[in-house]
Amino acid sequence: MTPFKTVLGIILIICLTIILFAFINRGTLCEFTIKAEKYEVATKLACAAG
Repeated sequence: MTPFKTVLGIILIICLTIILFAFINRGTLCEFTIKAEKYEVATKLACAAG
């Protein structure tokens, strides 16, 4: 397997994990942030107040 395919596979697995986590917690999750060295990934969902 080439290094490019390996990196692409890892990124795909991380993205799918984040999406799955968001669907599991969609009723209670309003903001999800991942920070690493130079990068930050933030997801903000519309949440009902109260």
